[in-house]
Amino acid sequence: MRWRSAWLTACSCALLLAGCGGEGRRAPPPPPPRIPAAVADRLAADAERVAATNGCAARVAAARLRGDVIAAISRVPARYQEQLTGAANDLVDRIPPCAQPEEKKKHEPGHHGKHKRKKGHR
Repeated sequence: MRWRSAWLTACSCALLLAGCGGEGRRAPPPPPPRIPAAVADRLAADAERVAATNGCAARVAAARLRGDVIAAISRVPARYQEQLTGAANDLVDRIPPCAQPEEKKKHEPGHHGKHKRKKGHR
């Protein structure tokens, strides 16, 4: 049994050392592009406003967020532009509009004064 244990330990060490390889050091990947702080702060504030608003009233806040995304899109790295505009459009589309209050029904033209009188009254 000792032989198996020693063999497994030796194989594990060999694999570990092979993984550390002698290919040399690889350069770390470049950092991802960043959205300017002022733009990110503005969009974050708009998004928080949408999240803090209940029901259909959030649609106005979402539309403002979308407008700010469109206005700032040239300052957003190309890598994020499509995803950001798609998310802003989708957000507005998912929030239902508020129902419009119904208008009072107007009388039809020419209908005035044609009320029926009860029998026996003039």
